[in-house]
Amino acid sequence: MNCEETTKLMDGYLDGELDPITSQAIEQHLRECHNCDQAYKTQRSLIRAIGNATPYYKAPSELRERIQSSLRKEMAERPTRSVARDVQPLFSRRQPQPRTIGWETSWNWLALAAAVIFAAIIAWNLGPRLQRPGANQFLATQLIASHVRSLMANHLTDVGSSDQHTVKPWLDAKLDFAPAVVDLSNEGFPLIGGRLDYLDNRAVAALIYQRRKHFINLFVWPAAPDETRTPKTITRQGYQLLHWVESDLNYWAVSDINEKELQEFKQLFEEQIPHY
Repeated sequence: MNCEETTKLMDGYLDGELDPITSQAIEQHLRECHNCDQAYKTQRSLIRAIGNATPYYKAPSELRERIQSSLRKEMAERPTRSVARDVQPLFSRRQPQPRTIGWETSWNWLALAAAVIFAAIIAWNLGPRLQRPGANQFLATQLIASHVRSLMANHLTDVGSSDQHTVKPWLDAKLDFAPAVVDLSNEGFPLIGGRLDYLDNRAVAALIYQRRKHFINLFVWPAAPDETRTPKTITRQGYQLLHWVESDLNYWAVSDINEKELQEFKQLFEEQIPHY
């Protein structure tokens, strides 16, 4: 990261819009470059000054209810107006009345919208079965970000212990599933502890293991019924990701150790957990 790149990314960094890896690179540059650090502090002070001086108005809590009430009223009146148009000729002795083309056109648009929504629902349900590459890539980005964030914030564990009988009960009490926890100290992968994390739109368990001076985040959460059982490996930004499914649980191991050692960790872990 050089001065030019830091300047271009400064606004995004100040707004917290950058991924953890890029943010870490900027922070490293700011520690080494006095000029960029001064520019960062100046912009940060300006943002705070503007934020403190600018009035903030919060929408009233009744606004949501008023909007919903208006929508319900509008939807309730539409069928009534439709019936009124159909009944009117009966009481006027079948006098010729001009047809309301606009109303029929609106129903055509509603039918089209319903068809689009139906197609979207089908695509959404079939999406997981088709294993869209984009979904896997997005999840990989989330996994790497969580791994890096745990290292940057010095928050590897919520419960720090090498005793699996301490880590597992702590996680079991806070999750709606029971992740397997094993200590692999004798095999060169000691258990450091565990923590709660949030991935794939749910709370997950994160087990932390160490390999020399490197850390492994093992994320665990229940697998979907149609989840693929085939192990997969992903390499991105210098990190290795390894995924497998065992006993209806998803396992994602993330680390900067090489793929061979991560595969060894997976094999040792699987040998010691109960199989159902």
